Amino acid sequence: NANAECVGPTSEQAGKSSACAGCPNQGACSSGAFNSPEAKAAAQAQQQQLQASLSNVSHVILVLSGKGGVGKSTVAAQLCHTLASEGYAVGLLDVDLCGPSAPRMVLGDAYLQASVSKTAAGSWQPVYSTTHPNLACMSISFLLQDPNAAVVWRGPRKNGLIQQFLTEVDWTGDTDGLDYLIVDTPPGTSDEHISTVQYLQKGG
Repeated sequence: NANAECVGPTSEQAGKSSACAGCPNQGACSSGAFNSPEAKAAAQAQQQQLQASLSNVSHVILVLSGKGGVGKSTVAAQLCHTLASEGYAVGLLDVDLCGPSAPRMVLGDAYLQASVSKTAAGSWQPVYSTTHPNLACMSISFLLQDPNAAVVWRGPRKNGLIQQFLTEVDWTGDTDGLDYLIVDTPPGTSDEHISTVQYLQKGG
């Protein structure tokens, strides 16, 4: 929700630049909280975690659109199936947190019984297709008691889970990582899209 010409919260001009006028975050930025040693250390730790988690992912494809109902999940699922059938190691990350339909398209009816488990290191293991062992999927639907339950979350909570997906999912599997990570996004261009791209940029 920052202004278009935002100089960034860690800039020396944060909260002071003319571009900051009217921004709802101006007070927080001008306080210097984002430039404190603790904040910088936390940001560096987050970046290192993202880089480590995505180090075995060769390519990332983000599927998005400015509106809903145009077939994003269908395109994402078809990309996954096509690439997997050609022998590539493929992962589908569903960040459509309030309407996760991609698992059904990738796993079929098996998604209803699917659930994620954790490794000894505490990472989430994605759900693998029974027909393509080189195709994995991670979605919030695997974390719900009822996969069809509604998820009503504000932006910060969504951003937190997206960060967890990008830092705590172990895509290693039997393929030692992914050739392609397909990211299925919700309608529009909002928090989920911005956060996902920013986290991916930090992950290198």
